[in-house]
Amino acid sequence: MRKIVAVSGKWIKPLVFALVLGVAALAAAGGAAAQALAVVPEVTVVLDAGHGGFDGGVVSSEGDREADINLAVTKRVKRRLEEGGVRVILTREDEGALGVNKKEDMQKRAEIIASSGANAVISIHVNKYTKSYRRGVQVFYGDSGTGGAFAAKLQSVFNTYINSKYSGREYSALAGDYFIAKCSAIPSVIVECGFISNGEDLKLLRTREYADEIAECIFKCVTAGYNL
Repeated sequence: MRKIVAVSGKWIKPLVFALVLGVAALAAAGGAAAQALAVVPEVTVVLDAGHGGFDGGVVSSEGDREADINLAVTKRVKRRLEEGGVRVILTREDEGALGVNKKEDMQKRAEIIASSGANAVISIHVNKYTKSYRRGVQVFYGDSGTGGAFAAKLQSVFNTYINSKYSGREYSALAGDYFIAKCSAIPSVIVECGFISNGEDLKLLRTREYADEIAECIFKCVTAGYNL
């Protein structure tokens, strides 16, 4: 038998007031949660590990292949972006190329980019220069592409967090005739993560820790510093 408990008049108003406050708090919390969810961007990024397979890219004096470094860095960037909720599409997932020759390889990369629905394309490379003193991270974009603003912001992040730390030199993002950077209407950039011809940069490029620094800079720009 259910026991009926009477509530005296003096308790009714405080009880109703508490219930009203509780409902209001839940509504506010729900609204804040909904608002927080609404401002989280749904971002997709294509990461392109440059070269691969028959095309090793530039090679250090000690035999380090650019293609291998590019892939290792790309995997760390992918990991960081996905940890932050960014959807990542890779053009190259292993040591191989995407085609039997350079033309076919580049065309297949372009096809992946075109069908990706991505907000940005980031092609990972390393640089080489005839003078060994040159070092640091530099960003490039296609001279007829749409990546200029993205490249400028990304370069600023690299200057702040990496170039100031290691090379003491600031670079500007530069335009050029780069197929991957202008093969679609998606904002696309090439990130040269360091100079394989510089001994200090080469040491960094061999490490997971440096790749994670590169990844963190890209993450900062993609998710906060640039409205894709």
